[in-house]
Amino acid sequence: MRKLSEKVLRGLGRVRPTKPKNKNIVDGVSKSAANKVRKKREGRAIRGLERSPAQDEVVISNNVNQTLSTNSSSKNIDTKNRLGDFLIAKNQKLAKLYKKDLESIAKEIPEVEFVSELNESSTKELKSTLDKLINRADQYSERGFRGVVRDGVRATVFMPAADKNYLKIVEAMEKKGYKVAETYAEGSDGCIILDKNGLPKMVPDIDVRFGANAVPSGYEDVQMRFEKNGALYELLILPGANYMAFKNKEHKLVFENFRQYKALGLMGDDGAKLIVKAIQKEFHGLTRKLYADAFRKDIEGRKAVSSVITLSEDSIEKLNNLFKSLKNLYHGKFNSLPPSKRYKFDFKQTKNYKNLDMLEQNLRQVMEMYKPIEK
Repeated sequence: MRKLSEKVLRGLGRVRPTKPKNKNIVDGVSKSAANKVRKKREGRAIRGLERSPAQDEVVISNNVNQTLSTNSSSKNIDTKNRLGDFLIAKNQKLAKLYKKDLESIAKEIPEVEFVSELNESSTKELKSTLDKLINRADQYSERGFRGVVRDGVRATVFMPAADKNYLKIVEAMEKKGYKVAETYAEGSDGCIILDKNGLPKMVPDIDVRFGANAVPSGYEDVQMRFEKNGALYELLILPGANYMAFKNKEHKLVFENFRQYKALGLMGDDGAKLIVKAIQKEFHGLTRKLYADAFRKDIEGRKAVSSVITLSEDSIEKLNNLFKSLKNLYHGKFNSLPPSKRYKFDFKQTKNYKNLDMLEQNLRQVMEMYKPIEK
């Protein structure tokens, strides 16, 4: 029998420490193993499950578009088969033909003007389309019917006294193969009207919002939808470019903010609803004057003299008090909560306060634009 040395005996049961070679190990994975997997993947086509763009568009404040690549080494992923993209692409093709027909009609009818530069956004974006589908689903339970997205393709033409002359456009469109689409008849409560057979009553999809039927903000238009080969086309008739410009401005600065009061759940309380309606009334007093001024500019043209339109001192004081009352109302609701739900933070840290303050500051921008002129 061979006798082991004392040095060997001391080393029995021990594991000799080893150090990985840096050139072969990266993040705990051997390079040789990684190369095998890579070659295996490259050997067959792998199709990604996610259909997302390889690049994100970022808009910088100076209106310069910069493209930031989310993965510089990745290849562009095909999105043409996504259903939403297919619908938008289809609408864009229809919009080109639709605008061409409207341009032709504008040449036939002296009162009508079609400006292609002001009709570039003639199709809804995917997000807007999906939002509208969700709203229609909500209306199914609230109002007793479910509609479809009826303005995927849209355009605007200018025509003075559209409430009296819009039938000229209808007749010209019918000659080109279009017909006025139909929609559900609605009562004053927003619910559908049934015919004698108990079925929804259908009426021409034409909405003349003038005079007593004008929007509370003072906005007036004729809105209609045509149908051709199963596709729907929306047409908006406005007095002119000045009216359209203020409509876009009012929609962003006033209308969207008041829509957010409801969307953010700030009108669920009767008291809050009354205060928000009172705030809206003051702004509508301003916008009615501004819409009337825009209409006058379109009718009179270069002869029109710009009017100085502002909020009154009384309106400013009322709005300040109403904004304060709305916050006080929700502050009182917060204080009435059990201590266990409010001991860690104060009212100004709540979501309700932050949303109220955000909308107030947005509307105060309008107040600043049209503040009373110091004498």
